[in-house]
Amino acid sequence: MIRYKKDTNNIVTLTLDMSGRSVNVINHEIAEVFVPVIEHLKEEKAKGLLRGVILTSAKKTFLTGGDLEYLYQADDPEEIFGFAEKLKGILRELESPGIPVVAAINGAALGTGFEVALACHHRIVIDGPKVFLGFPEVQLGLMPGSGGLIRLMWLLGIEKAFPILTSGLRYSPHEAMQLGLVDEVAGTPREMMDLARAWLLQNKEGR
Repeated sequence: MIRYKKDTNNIVTLTLDMSGRSVNVINHEIAEVFVPVIEHLKEEKAKGLLRGVILTSAKKTFLTGGDLEYLYQADDPEEIFGFAEKLKGILRELESPGIPVVAAINGAALGTGFEVALACHHRIVIDGPKVFLGFPEVQLGLMPGSGGLIRLMWLLGIEKAFPILTSGLRYSPHEAMQLGLVDEVAGTPREMMDLARAWLLQNKEGR
């Protein structure tokens, strides 16, 4: 589900790899795994054994959003609300100052997947014809529900964030770079990971 690997510089790489799926999605299963992982990272940081974190994916995409199968079957409003609030809490922990986190976006990051990337302190995306970022769910009348709306306005300001939040457009890596949605564009997976490690070695704290 989430592979954990630490290198000699105390940089941890968290690799999302949901079993039995061709893509990573956000659901109860992955949320339950994230909680103890984040707690462990906080403990490692307190002991001085953690420099930073790289969040990436073993799939061809980064995170494609929410688990549509779960959402279609869910019929308990309280359960859905509870899941949304839990996810907000996880992302708030992820972005809290103290542990710098880089999103190494190796494929499409859409909807909730893009919200996860926005919760990271630095975003590096790989260039490719099938790599897009954005909130396509707004074309269905849905708004980002895990804090992405606020994070995008904080990142870009209301004026620049508004068209992104209301159009539902998907942006290529270089378009995302021009808009300020990501910080760097890499040409290869190796370059992406090298850039992520270099940023963490230069930045001891998150925002």
